[in-house]
Amino acid sequence: MDLFTKKDPTRDEYIIAHSLVMLGMKKIGQEKVDKIVKNDDIKNTLKEFWGNFNQMFIFVNQASADNLQFLTETPSLDKIKRKMIMVVKTRQMKSEEFLDANISKDIMMMEMNRSILENLFLVCQEVFMPVLGNPHNLIGLSDLVSKDLMDKFHNFMAHTYVTLGQVKGRTLLPLPPADVTSSEKTSSKDKAHILEGAIITWTKQIKNVLK
Repeated sequence: MDLFTKKDPTRDEYIIAHSLVMLGMKKIGQEKVDKIVKNDDIKNTLKEFWGNFNQMFIFVNQASADNLQFLTETPSLDKIKRKMIMVVKTRQMKSEEFLDANISKDIMMMEMNRSILENLFLVCQEVFMPVLGNPHNLIGLSDLVSKDLMDKFHNFMAHTYVTLGQVKGRTLLPLPPADVTSSEKTSSKDKAHILEGAIITWTKQIKNVLK
């Protein structure tokens, strides 16, 4: 049966099929797909991924034109030729708790390429920030906890942006969070504090460049 149209794939088949599609390898042929599914190294890596409570992610790399490589350790940049797939468990569970029928909810699959920091910053900006900024996702949290959470998240994004610039040999000045400074819920005092913090950060960066 064609792995890409199989109605009820196993959890291993699900990861392999989606990895092949995401890596642009869908047309390699059914015989080679079957060979990948039966590969002992891949089976053992996936077995460790499902069975190890603390193994929260694995990486899938295109080893050749018609084969995959599964890694349990974070790969170095030189091993990423074009792009790589990262498979992440959505929560810690024991092996027997991962059901084939629920596998699309139990894991997330995302692309990684050599521009890892750029991807991280964009994911934070385009995915996590809207999720964290949605009031419906903060139900049950006090205003103090919600504010502290967003402050730490914005601080993380600012540091990521600065680091991104350092890697490229450039000085990137992180802008204060627009969702906070433009919000009517943010007091003038808090807005002033945020802007002052941004200016202090910029001053330190510029001084380091001019040394």
